[in-house]
Formats: sequence, C-alpha cells, structure tokens
Amino acid sequence: MKLRLNANIIMVNPEGKILLVRLKKGHFAGGLCIPGGGIEPGELSFETAKREVEEETGIKVDSEIIPFGFCELLHKEAESHRVVLLLHCVGNGEPKETDECVAEWWNYEDAEERLIPFASEAIKTWKNKGFYFKINK
Repeated sequence: MKLRLNANIIMVNPEGKILLVRLKKGHFAGGLCIPGGGIEPGELSFETAKREVEEETGIKVDSEIIPFGFCELLHKEAESHRVVLLLHCVGNGEPKETDECVAEWWNYEDAEERLIPFASEAIKTWKNKGFYFKINK
C-alpha cells in the first residue's frame, strides 16, 4: 500500500466565497474539491499549497497560510493511504481553467451538494473549528 502526504487549502475571498476546483478526470470527475496535492521531497506544506493553488487555479497566494488540521484517507481496495495537511488562507483573484479542473469561487451553500467527500469533510472541519477527520473504505 502506498502512503502519500498531501497539502490542501481552503482559500476564502473577502466576500466569504470558497475557491473550489471542479475535477475533469478520475473517479470524482465533475465533483468539487479544494485545491491541493502531493508534497514534494524538500517542500513544506505551505509551499505545496501555494504551488498547487497557482497550478490548479492561476491564483497566486500572497496572504498568510494557517494550518488548521489534518485527515487520513484510507482506501484498502485501491491500496491508497493519504495523510492530508489542511490549511487555510484569505485570497482573491480571477480563477482559470486547466487540463485537470475548472476553478471558481463558490458560496458554501451552493457548492455543498457537489463537493467530493474529502472536500466536504475538510470544509466542515474548518467551519466547526475541528482539526481531524478520516475516511476509511
């Protein structure tokens, strides 16, 4: 089983909207997720979050990034185990579309039904000032 370390970020703009990406590929294609991805060797979690936000949305993170928790995603059938560091920041900008996703600012209430399970739990954890959740399949 592979173990992977990720960093994902909840970016909120001054209007209170959350930056989400609509996935184009994979099992969750069409679903909404928070930006993020794998931490590269020698990279800190906040550096990963900045890089991934810019790659996935075209928006540059210039504000302070605050860690708020982590989660564990275990999928035995797929032989996948991820530990995800959860981060938060305030930002703004015009999101772009990439080959992998379409980025947009969303009101949480409008996005809630479309969120993939990981993103839904991450946002709930952040909103409720929690620090940990797990998804075990």
